[in-house]
Amino acid sequence: MNPQAATIQGIERIVLDVPFHPRCAEAMTVYGNGWSVIELCKVTTASGVVGVGETVQGYTWKHSTDAEFDRVRGKNLFDYLWDDALGAGLQMALFDAAGKLAGVPCHRLMGPQHRDEVPLSWWAQSMAPAAWAAEAQAAVEHGFTSMKVKARPWYDIAAQLEAVGKAVPPHFKLDADFNGLLLGVDVAAPLLARLEADNANLAILETPLPQDDVAGNALLRQKIKSPIAMHFGVPPVMTAIEKGVCDGFVIGGGARRVMDEGVLAAQAKMPFWLQMVGTGLTTIFSAHLGAVLVQARWPAINCINIYGHTLLNEFEVVGGHLEVPQAPGLGVEVDWDAVEQYRVEPDYKKAAPRQIHALSWPDGRTLYSPDGGYRGDFVVGKRTGFVPGMSLDIRLDDGGEDFAREYAEHFGGADA
Repeated sequence: MNPQAATIQGIERIVLDVPFHPRCAEAMTVYGNGWSVIELCKVTTASGVVGVGETVQGYTWKHSTDAEFDRVRGKNLFDYLWDDALGAGLQMALFDAAGKLAGVPCHRLMGPQHRDEVPLSWWAQSMAPAAWAAEAQAAVEHGFTSMKVKARPWYDIAAQLEAVGKAVPPHFKLDADFNGLLLGVDVAAPLLARLEADNANLAILETPLPQDDVAGNALLRQKIKSPIAMHFGVPPVMTAIEKGVCDGFVIGGGARRVMDEGVLAAQAKMPFWLQMVGTGLTTIFSAHLGAVLVQARWPAINCINIYGHTLLNEFEVVGGHLEVPQAPGLGVEVDWDAVEQYRVEPDYKKAAPRQIHALSWPDGRTLYSPDGGYRGDFVVGKRTGFVPGMSLDIRLDDGGEDFAREYAEHFGGADA
């Protein structure tokens, strides 16, 4: 191949507002409103080969900006494939273009292929029991066999898991992510033991306690049956391995970081899931990494199900697995008609609607809040959560007089 063919000639940034799926649109508007804003990075080489990548504006390990574009423009793309400092969209686009130039799928640039298909999980935000059940049913209908859920102290977690259990077949599994909100072994051990006893589909517990609580996590692991997953790096990985604080990891970030961490996990014989959030492009890029990383055995979390469109012409999950593309580059076709449909101005900012949050305890107390700021009180133990019968009701501003009146009653003037 002529080295000039790999020269990066043009870089285009395309901003989209990809709508959330109606099924989960309200929850995503509350907890991840900016996740619908997708930045596509389109790289063109001197030979005319085009590579495409993406960044989720509200959730990514690093944005690709004009500074990164300027740094690689006019250079050989093979010199920058493993430079995580380029950001998600640009690095992904370079891998796509590199594979096309070399005539091989991206995973051939990453290492020996270990698996032909990768496990993939559905994903659900913090929701009421019936909404979790609806998500789980949709997951089954779309070929998924597992779902990761956000477990939060303002809901009755037992009721949530019971609702899901009634909605799915026995083989369907759940990963519950507490983000450290169980606080201590005193709360976590008895609650998790009850949940394990009552829910056969509960498979993995992610970060039940704060990850820097080494002694607490090691002790909790002895008291429960389910494997514990923790984000790689906190506590330092060698401490996590030596002290036995978890059974496996959550790994994400740039390609170099993911490969390094995945290889180390393999040396420790510890499984992990890849957590790389985005539409179809990110999901496919994650699949190429998962194809070569031996211990990427747990279902990946890509959150593709939150979007109303994958941005790809074809995408299918069968038996909880996604087939790894074998065509050059990412090996998929972008739906450019959809791209044009969702395209917005480069400086687009997505506004968040006003909200009324009502947290209710079973003893009759109710806390009203204009947003989710109350989470901080639960994080530091100022409020008690995970109480049977606890619930949260959220209303979004519908432009009506009733909402405006109630908002003013709880939080001040109508324009507050």
